[in-house]
Amino acid sequence: MSKLDAITEKVGGRAALPPTENFALLVTGYGQDDQNRDTVQGMRLDTGEEISVVLRAYRGTTKAARAEVKDFVADEGEISAIMKSLPTDEMRRQVLKGIKAKTEPGGTIIVQRAYTERKTGIVNAGWLQSAAKYADHCKIASNVMVRVDPPIHKREGEREYSSASATVLAPQKAQVVRSEEELKAALKTAFAGLEDVKGRPLVLVRVSDGTNAKTIEYPLPIKRNPEFGKADATQPLYLTATPGQAATKFINDQGEDFKALIGDPDLQMEVIPGTVVQIGPQAKASFENKNDGLDAVNAGYRFVKDDPKEAGFTASYIILHAVGDNQVFSAVEPLSNKPPLYHPRDVSTAFYRGRPTVVQDSKADVAHPVAVETASPADAAPADDEVEFDVSDAVAASAPSAPRPRP
Repeated sequence: MSKLDAITEKVGGRAALPPTENFALLVTGYGQDDQNRDTVQGMRLDTGEEISVVLRAYRGTTKAARAEVKDFVADEGEISAIMKSLPTDEMRRQVLKGIKAKTEPGGTIIVQRAYTERKTGIVNAGWLQSAAKYADHCKIASNVMVRVDPPIHKREGEREYSSASATVLAPQKAQVVRSEEELKAALKTAFAGLEDVKGRPLVLVRVSDGTNAKTIEYPLPIKRNPEFGKADATQPLYLTATPGQAATKFINDQGEDFKALIGDPDLQMEVIPGTVVQIGPQAKASFENKNDGLDAVNAGYRFVKDDPKEAGFTASYIILHAVGDNQVFSAVEPLSNKPPLYHPRDVSTAFYRGRPTVVQDSKADVAHPVAVETASPADAAPADDEVEFDVSDAVAASAPSAPRPRP
C-alpha cells in the first residue's frame, strides 16, 4: 500500500473512509495480535509483503453468516492429504464443499476492502474469501490487467447458448518493434501464450505518435477441422495456428497501409501479449439461472455503469482452474475498490505512459467477485460491508473472436 494510506483525508470537517483494496494472500499461518484479535499471516501475491490480516466488526445485513478468521484455520496437510486420497474430481469437489472456508498454509485467501491500520501496521479487512484451499487446488494470477468483456449469445437451430470469458494482458512483457522482422518475432513470442495464464493467446498491437494511439486486438487464429468426425476418431474439432503461422497471418491481414507504419521514426509500435480465458462451467451456470443472466456485466469493468457493451482493463486478481492444457476462471475482481479502467490503446507499459479512460467509483456500486466453484454460502462474500453479495451482480463475458481495430 502507499505511504499516504496513513493519512485519512478530511473534507468539510468529516473524515473520509481510508482507501481500501482487494488482493490475494498466500497463507503461512494463523494466530492473534497484541489485542487478542484472530489473524491470518501470509504474503501478498501482488507485492510480496509479509503481513497479518484481521477482520473488522461486520455491520451488514447479508443473510449468510460471514466466515470469521477462526473458520479458515486448518493445519498444514489437513485438506491436501484428503484430496490426494480421493479417486475422482467429483468426490474432491463434494468434499471441498463441506470444508467450507478452511484454508491450510500454502493455500490462498482473497482479502477484500482492506486498509492498513496506522498504529499497528496490521491489515484490516472487511471480508475474507477462500480461493485455493491448499497449494495445488487452483492458481491465482494476482496482479494482471483484466477486462471482463460483453457476453455473446448465439442460436443454432433450436439451441440457444451463451459464451463468457475474460481477456488478460501482460503489459510488463510488451515489446517495441522497429521492423517487420522484429514485429514477426514479437508476435511469435506473444502467440506462444503467457506462462502463468493458459488460454487462447491474444496480441494487442499498439501504434502511437506520442499523443494519440490506435490498437488492434488479434487472437490466435483457429478454424474448424474438415477431417473431424471422419474415419480417424483422434482428429480434433478445431485446428489451431502455430505461433509462426499466426504472426504471418496477422501481418498479411493488416495490409500494406499497416506495413508502411513499421519502422516509421515518428511512430512507436508495441506488441503486448495476452490470453483469453473462459468462465468455469459451474460459475457460468449460476449466472444463467439468474434473470439477468450473463448480461449483468460486472460493474467494476464497465466504462458506463448501465452499458455493458464496452468494458475496460484494470489491475485485477483472477482465480484459475486447470482444465486439460488450458484454464477456466471462477472469480475475478479489481484490486482497487475505485478501479481505473483503461481502453486497450491507453494501457501503460514500460514504453508508453497510458491514462485511464475512467475511474469507477465502486463504493455505491461494488464489483463483486464471481463465486468460487468450490465455495459454500459462508464463502460468498460482499465486497462492501453494507452490500449483500449476489452472484448475479457479477459476470464474466466473452472476448473478441476477430481482430478489432480501435478508433
